Amino acid sequence: MCMGVYAQDYLNAPKANEKVIGTVSWGTTDNCRDYQNYYIILLDKARQQYPDKEIDIREIKAGNSCGTNYYSGPAIGKVVDLRDPEMKAYGNLPQALNKALRNVREGSRLAIDQVSVPYSMEKENLKDQLLDLLLDKGYKVIAKDYLDKLYEEQQAQQSGIYNDNTTVQDNNFSAVGYYINVKVTETSLRVQVVNVSTGEYEGNATVNF
Repeated sequence: MCMGVYAQDYLNAPKANEKVIGTVSWGTTDNCRDYQNYYIILLDKARQQYPDKEIDIREIKAGNSCGTNYYSGPAIGKVVDLRDPEMKAYGNLPQALNKALRNVREGSRLAIDQVSVPYSMEKENLKDQLLDLLLDKGYKVIAKDYLDKLYEEQQAQQSGIYNDNTTVQDNNFSAVGYYINVKVTETSLRVQVVNVSTGEYEGNATVNF
C-alpha cells in the first residue's frame, strides 16, 4: 500500500510536549512500502536503543516513489521522548504558578530563590521562562542573584567618582516580599511561594506528569 506522507500521526512533526532525543533508521531502499510497517520496525529499533524511556516515532521518511514523495534512501524517523521532564515542566509551569500565586497580589515584589531540576535539564532555561511568566503577570522581580554586584555599583556611585546627576544617592534596593521556589523531578513539578516577612508558605502547587 502506498500512503501519503501525512496519512498517519507518526509521520507529522513532534508535538509541543515531545522532545526529539535522536533518530533511528532501517537500511531499506524499497519503494512504495506501507508506512505502518516502517513505523513498527523503527519503533522496535528505537525501544532497543532507549529501553528506559517512553518513546514514539515522528516524521518518518522512507523509500517512496509515489507522486511527488520520491525518496530512495533508508527508512528514518525522529525519536521523541513522551515523558521528557523538561518539556513537561515548561508545559505545566504556567498552571502551577497561577495556583501558587493566587493569594499574592499583582505588583508584589518577588525573587526567584531556588530552582531544582534533574541533571538532564538546563536550570537557566526554566528560570528564564519563570521570569518571563512573572513579569507578564505584572509582578516586580528582584534580581536576587545580582545583589552583591548591585551593592558594589551603588557604593561606587556614592563615592563621588562619577561626575553626573544620574548616580544613586543612597542605597536604594527594593525589599523582597516573596520567594519563589521551583522543583522539577522526572515525574512532577512543584512551585512554592514563601512570605519573607512571616516565613509562611503563601502558596504551594504540584503537578504530576
